[in-house]
Amino acid sequence: MPSARKLRSVAVALACTVATIPVIAACGSSGEDKPSAGPVQLTMSAWGGDVDKKVYEHRLALAHKKYPNITVKLQMAPGGEDYSQKISTAIAGGKGPDILELAEQTSAFASKNQILPLDDKVKASKLDLTKMFGPTVPKIFQYDDRQYAIPDRSGAMVLYYNKKLFDQAGVGYPTADWSWADLLAASRKLTVRENGKVKQWGFATISWWPYWMTFMYQNGGRILDDKGAPVVNTPENVAAMKWYNDLAWKEKVSPTPRDFANYGQGVGPDQLFAQGKLAMEITGFWNISAANSVKGLDWDISPLWHGKQPATSAFFNGLAVSRSSKHAADAWKVIEFMAGEEGQRPIIDNAEDAPANVLVQRSDAFLKPKWAKRDVNMNAFADSADAIFVPPLTPQWNEMLKVFTDNIELMMNNKVTPEKALATIQQRLGPVMKQGG
Repeated sequence: MPSARKLRSVAVALACTVATIPVIAACGSSGEDKPSAGPVQLTMSAWGGDVDKKVYEHRLALAHKKYPNITVKLQMAPGGEDYSQKISTAIAGGKGPDILELAEQTSAFASKNQILPLDDKVKASKLDLTKMFGPTVPKIFQYDDRQYAIPDRSGAMVLYYNKKLFDQAGVGYPTADWSWADLLAASRKLTVRENGKVKQWGFATISWWPYWMTFMYQNGGRILDDKGAPVVNTPENVAAMKWYNDLAWKEKVSPTPRDFANYGQGVGPDQLFAQGKLAMEITGFWNISAANSVKGLDWDISPLWHGKQPATSAFFNGLAVSRSSKHAADAWKVIEFMAGEEGQRPIIDNAEDAPANVLVQRSDAFLKPKWAKRDVNMNAFADSADAIFVPPLTPQWNEMLKVFTDNIELMMNNKVTPEKALATIQQRLGPVMKQGG
């Protein structure tokens, strides 16, 4: 999920929304863990743009309606490392929020003892996280086998495809039953050249981790072993990266980095898909709004194909309780509410994201949203829940990802072989994974 989700952080000035809504907040060190009998004000920190702010306010207002004694003060901020650093510093100083939105940073906060484990609260509330969110998504927010955040939004990466281009090529629409061979065969038929130039591409490969890592996991590969040691340079991963890189350089059914650059700065799969120049792309829920806005674009979505096994990434956000909160029990009540059907519904109604709760993903409100301009296979998200893999979200995630990105980009520019790229990554990850270990 997480979103994660490119962190989808539209820069917003750090601001507090007091208004007449409930918000969650706190300061000082953690106090007695019992719900408050009288009025209590909490603070909640989150990132995002205007839509995210609106939806959080609505959801917190609903929580306030259920728990009238709890008021929440919402703090919106830009996402990314700046968000993590500011919140981490505030918690260390005893002035952190009561509730905080987290994604890839969850393990880093947990490793520094800055957020509370929620296992006892989950048990006391009799929540079945696997039933609510699927077998994998809750694990994304675990550290040392303890639950540190509750999934809030978690849309699997799915396959967007141009139905018109498929029909013109006489190719059957994609399904979860597709194999790599099916993907390649379709991509060949869907790549069209005129006068030696590509008019449309069948598929797209890029250096963003959810793309290439998905192929590794589909081929039975891993990034870290059960003890947290790198296991990157394996036959499974090398074969996956060779197959992945060949789509651009050998099969020529995907743009190379140079091809993407020739389309203009900032152009990627989403833009080419919207222009009708790309038949298939892997992307998330966020692209629905963009695809909906393109006049004449006939499209739909499907779960991803499989390799040796099904696998897809997800972008995710979870809600955690700060170690500095004086009202952890009250904060938990709000988080529990926001994880339920009523608390997740505004996510759907405002087309903000895919709700993490799989039961909500199966609801008519999500499958046939009121804002949809066309029939879309929204079941693709819930149908992908069991295939979501847990990425190696260690406290060294950012440092690890930089090592990967630097070398995967060299591979995708055809400057090093997949074997060389993964050997270098394996060598350089050793010291990285020992940091703070």
